[in-house]
Amino acid sequence: DYRFSGKSPLLPLQNYGDLEPWKMEKNAVQILEMIELPRKYCRFYFMTLRGCERAKCWFWHVPEQGDEKICMAILRTYISIKESGLLKRAVQIFVKYYKEVTPGVDFASQVLNDLLISLLKNCLLREVFQILNVTVRINTLPAVDVLLKVFEHVASLNIRDAVPTLISTFCKLIDAGMFLEFEHFDYIIKVLHQLQVSSQEINTVLNIKSRFQERHFEKNWLFDFNLAVAEIQHCKEKSDWTKLGALYVNARTGCEHFDDLQKLSLCIAEILTRDSETDRPGVPFCDFADAVIKNSQHNEADRIYIGRIGISVMCSYHKVLQWIKGRKVLDKLHELQIHFTVLKGLIGAERLASRCQIVNKAAEIFLKTGSLDGATWVLRESEWTTNAPLWPCDKVDILSRHNLLRTLVHKYLRKSLYRQAFEVLQNLPGFQNHSDILDVSQYSCLFNKLINACFESKNLGVSSSAVDFMLSKNIAIDFFLLRRLITALGRSSLWSKARTYYKSALSLGCYPPLQGNLYHKLLTIPSYLSEVEMLLAIEIFLVSNASDIQSPMAASQTLQIILKRCEDQTVQNNSDYQAAVERLILAARVSDPKLFLKHMTMNVNMEEVYSLELTSALKWLQENMKWAGKVWLFQ
Repeated sequence: DYRFSGKSPLLPLQNYGDLEPWKMEKNAVQILEMIELPRKYCRFYFMTLRGCERAKCWFWHVPEQGDEKICMAILRTYISIKESGLLKRAVQIFVKYYKEVTPGVDFASQVLNDLLISLLKNCLLREVFQILNVTVRINTLPAVDVLLKVFEHVASLNIRDAVPTLISTFCKLIDAGMFLEFEHFDYIIKVLHQLQVSSQEINTVLNIKSRFQERHFEKNWLFDFNLAVAEIQHCKEKSDWTKLGALYVNARTGCEHFDDLQKLSLCIAEILTRDSETDRPGVPFCDFADAVIKNSQHNEADRIYIGRIGISVMCSYHKVLQWIKGRKVLDKLHELQIHFTVLKGLIGAERLASRCQIVNKAAEIFLKTGSLDGATWVLRESEWTTNAPLWPCDKVDILSRHNLLRTLVHKYLRKSLYRQAFEVLQNLPGFQNHSDILDVSQYSCLFNKLINACFESKNLGVSSSAVDFMLSKNIAIDFFLLRRLITALGRSSLWSKARTYYKSALSLGCYPPLQGNLYHKLLTIPSYLSEVEMLLAIEIFLVSNASDIQSPMAASQTLQIILKRCEDQTVQNNSDYQAAVERLILAARVSDPKLFLKHMTMNVNMEEVYSLELTSALKWLQENMKWAGKVWLFQ
């Protein structure tokens, strides 16, 4: 039983410096085997030096949301072993886990700092930058000493190519709230001079230092929490949302205690969310967001904060059916290029809501305000995700997505936007994720409706793509529509596609099974077929009898074709049957090269019997057998 017990997974560490390589590996394996994992996690990936080598692994390679304690334990273990491959794997785990999750109570800053130091010792600089970029996004920064060691490492190895990335990452960390003393700036500038970097890069650091000096002298870094709360309430009473945004930015830059900033942030979020309980015009969130962005100097942490508040505000409007206000929130997030589909709400139920649920609500708001493109855009942005290990959702969310996408499809069909309708159909629950618990066979009616609408508009491209998709997913196709497609493709001279679908139609039972006489120079063609279908049946007939037709004894043989009557085609009502005769003659004419039919007789069932002229059949085979053999010899 590999369930996590809460015990420390680490043994007392040995000093590996004096060990031979094979002993180091043995000790590393012993330590890895002490990691206790839930059964759903891949033991090869997490507990071996080599890792998982399966092309497709059914077990998880990323800890589940809520398993932060396990994530930290794994990282500690990898750091303690100090093996380069495991450190790279630690980076992969950290990046993928915190791509979808914000740090919780089990997050250990020391693990973050130790990981960065270990990466530097192993000269894994690219991985260091990967981790630092993630820390900016999740607003959980490393120690200043670690940043200084990164500069020191780049300088000691004289890696000048890394300087642009180093400066860019440094700026991001400062924008995210990292506080440096003036001596830190002086040390960084000294290191940059040692690297002989450009004056422009030196000036970047000097400008940031200047900014810090201004704040130091103007504000003296004093922050009065009680005064800030009073000002927030004043902004609320006066509906001064722009000032509230500026107040938040000032609080973030001046507040030295994270808990105080967290309280203020939640307080502001609560005020903006409760606007849904009022009838006042306008949307306070939009003015607030504009003010924050204007004053934050491209701070990534502020953008994430706005995104998370925006989700909570949007959901609060959705709950009370204030579609227009909800749409304004979404438009503002889009305008500010904040990718909210990868975030969670800040307060209320949205803090625990699944990604599927948040996207469903956003898409529904777009639909309710008449924007099909907006609804599809937000679904695309979320990569049509429903259920995923890091974003679990329940049956209600999946059913909501199912109903939402069906509505989208019907609206696109009414507007004759077939390609967009097809895109939505391909992303119905059950296609992308097999854990979505919905049977995809139920979508047959929707796909057939799309194909029928495409025929009405002569859109063969989308109808062909839809049929391809249905065949690949084993979704039942309306045989009448499939036959129409085959005929339309043939009449448009798209014979390769027509043959492909005819072959599929035969295997699906769309046509009567090929008679046993097929190889005995007798072909029965149902009279209800189109001239295209008749020609394709004749092609199979020719290829099946190719050896006999091409033999020296062929002159004494007869290839017969019987045009079989349908049950409702009585001798008295002969017009439909006569039309079928004309289609058969047309089928022979459109063949390349042409085939020639000779009327022989009428059998006892009053059905026309023809012979296929051997000379024309032989010529057809000589010109076409090379490709026809590959296409039709499939039995």
